[in-house]
Amino acid sequence: MRLKSGKLAGATTLALSCLLTLTFVLTGCTPQTTEKAKPDPNQAFIDSFCKGEPDMTVTFPEAEFAKAKELQKQKKLDSAQKLLLDKLEDARKSARGTTQLGQYLTRLNNIFFERGNDTQAVKYGEIASKIFYDQPLAKRPIAPWFVNLHSYLGMSYERMGKYKEAELEFQKAIRIATNAPRAEVADDWMRLLYQRLAACFDAQKQPEKAKKVRESLKNLKRG
Repeated sequence: MRLKSGKLAGATTLALSCLLTLTFVLTGCTPQTTEKAKPDPNQAFIDSFCKGEPDMTVTFPEAEFAKAKELQKQKKLDSAQKLLLDKLEDARKSARGTTQLGQYLTRLNNIFFERGNDTQAVKYGEIASKIFYDQPLAKRPIAPWFVNLHSYLGMSYERMGKYKEAELEFQKAIRIATNAPRAEVADDWMRLLYQRLAACFDAQKQPEKAKKVRESLKNLKRG
């Protein structure tokens, strides 16, 4: 029996449709999932600081790094921020993925915080944190750098109303400071951390946790 051309075309179309449907079911492929995922520009930015090797042909801006600290102490925050941002690319290239770059970004984080720019403070602070924790133990910075970074991240998150994130940062800072020599973390700073942590619990309507933190502060003893 011969099919008319119209019926043949219809049968062919139906067969192809069934075949494609079966292929998608068996392989899990759909036209949408076969498209390449678009790169995340934010992740690419983070990776540019954390991944890869330092470029030995570029000099780390040590003088500017030290000068920014002095400007920060003098409350010349605009000048300190500009100095660090102007040399950020040199710092990134010359010290990519190293503790030295993490310290540079920590200082930038501190200055952004003191200027009230919490978005930028968190942006660079989180990259610094990743760099620090990616280091082998022997190459990590001493405790005050960790305490500083977690403290400032916590205070930025608190000002942004992100109390859970702030809580976690303050807890990390307290834990590290507790195990550090007393000479490395001042008692006043420890008290500040406990006070800010309690305030975060207050903001999250967790009075019992806030009470325990304040009791711990009263009984705080350091060696």
